Amino acid sequence: MTKKLKIVMPDYFKQFKCIGGKCEDSCCIGWDIDVDEKTFRQYMKLDNEEFNTILAKNMQKNHECSNEFIDYGKVQLNKEKRCPFLNEFNYCIIHSKLGEDYLSNTCSHFLRVLNKVDEDYEISLDVSCPEAARIVLGNRSGFKFEKDDIQLKKYIIAGEIDTNDEEYEDHPIKYFKEIREFCIRIIKNRKFDLSERLYILGDFLYEVEEKSCDDSEMICGFIKTYNIHDVAKNYRRNKDNYIMQISLLNNIINSLEIYEETDSELFKKYTKETIDGFNIESPEQLEKDSNRYINTFIEYSRNYIEENEHIFENYLVNFMYNNLFPYSESDSMFEGYIMLIMRYSLIRFYLVGKYLINNTESSEEIIKFIQVFSKTVEHDKNYMEEILDFLIENNFDNLEFTQMLI
Repeated sequence: MTKKLKIVMPDYFKQFKCIGGKCEDSCCIGWDIDVDEKTFRQYMKLDNEEFNTILAKNMQKNHECSNEFIDYGKVQLNKEKRCPFLNEFNYCIIHSKLGEDYLSNTCSHFLRVLNKVDEDYEISLDVSCPEAARIVLGNRSGFKFEKDDIQLKKYIIAGEIDTNDEEYEDHPIKYFKEIREFCIRIIKNRKFDLSERLYILGDFLYEVEEKSCDDSEMICGFIKTYNIHDVAKNYRRNKDNYIMQISLLNNIINSLEIYEETDSELFKKYTKETIDGFNIESPEQLEKDSNRYINTFIEYSRNYIEENEHIFENYLVNFMYNNLFPYSESDSMFEGYIMLIMRYSLIRFYLVGKYLINNTESSEEIIKFIQVFSKTVEHDKNYMEEILDFLIENNFDNLEFTQMLI
């Protein structure tokens, strides 16, 4: 049943159209396919020999179901890691032969991200799709938000916050909308370079969380008086931090066992290029080649990050919007900030490592990497949970540490 909703969305949203079989990285490749209960039972009643054969072999009930509207059942991928309903031209035969009404909630709704904040619905696109990544990340002017009526047939609410809930009466979540809006304004403020914006964001969230422990009602007043220009004056670049980043992020990548755990051959290739680019064999070797690493980081930042700041700005703003930042990890605002910085730092680390090998870069390649990173790393909850656990266990969950990563 089609439902018409008043939805807040980025102005890029209506530009997107799935390019289907022309897509270089289909969303039907590399992931198990979730099937909601209604669609599962719809499939079980099909009187179609072709589909019944595929379903009998590949679809099963999910005994670890978390939500019957999402993952009541699963369609397993074939040996090539492709959905069994994907034809040789990368088109879905369920859609082409049975119609859109037979798609599961996940297949029908992906790559859209729908959240609900109070009575407002919010929708955006996930950059794990190549075409969406080009639209979301590639706009040099950035994007704005607008409200319009959207018709949705099947949809999944990814996250929901009710700031009027009594349990948040004395909690900063009560002021989620004001906090997130100010965070996005900081990241979109092009009077400062990207590192300065991330520094300001960390200072703001740290102060808000500290002050809200005493009185959450002071948050709106604090936002009005917060002077980002004064905070920016305290930012100092320290090129030696790059060496700490290389050591830390190299260890994190190795600990994630990407070669064993991921099915993405392209991300494995990127990982190999990055590791080979830095070629870190020992702490002594890292220290010996420190000047080369530092100079490469500076060169890459100047020639490619500064020239393409809109890509990283758009990535950060889109992530903040579709993940209900700063509550994107837990009910701790600062944990949300830490993991935002880790995502940005990992992306930059990979890009610099690849650059050390390839000696070339382009805005198209940056967007392509972020898309693959998002599909492989961000959509694997284990990766991000392991990183956050590692940071907390090693007492890296503090402002001083995050400032060293910027």
